[in-house]
Amino acid sequence: MLDELEKRLEEARTGGRPLGLEELETLYTNGCAAVLELEAESLRTQRRLNELRNRLRHIRTAIEFLQEEQAPPTA
Repeated sequence: MLDELEKRLEEARTGGRPLGLEELETLYTNGCAAVLELEAESLRTQRRLNELRNRLRHIRTAIEFLQEEQAPPTA
């Protein structure tokens, strides 16, 4: 996406092909859509990471409990 945008802007700057308003609006819209997709993916990843952290916390608690159960009694 960024490569395409940079290429078009460079073409417009050098006079190779003018950048019309409609094309500019399309590039902007596509860029905004890409940003929203990245943000959504970031939120999904963060949620998944939090779920995994919670599972790990429960597993650690279970391991500690089992270790205490198997430990010899103290006098």
